[in-house]
Amino acid sequence: MTIKEFEIQLALGSLSDWDKTELARNSRTSKKILTILSKDKNNDVKYCVANNTNTPVEILTKLSKDEDWYVRDRVANNPNTPVKVLTELSKDKEWRIRYPASENLNWRANK
Repeated sequence: MTIKEFEIQLALGSLSDWDKTELARNSRTSKKILTILSKDKNNDVKYCVANNTNTPVEILTKLSKDEDWYVRDRVANNPNTPVKVLTELSKDKEWRIRYPASENLNWRANK
């Protein structure tokens, strides 16, 4: 799907949440589409964007502040999340975020 086709289908409302989740999950989805999907109201879509290794660093940084801890968890587990963001997530109020962020930091330190 081209970016233009995606934008048209999104504007028309013809993309289901399942379609958007599948796009967000696909590692071949363009960074531009992932950026658009990162603003979706559906947390499952944002969860898949945060988990995608093709997601731009700027988007991972924004998603690291998402209210939904599942989304932050995926950012904490993404191997492309910047160290600065992981350091912040390692201080998150949710232990379920602190643990994977710290693990990701430790893994990088021992690489």
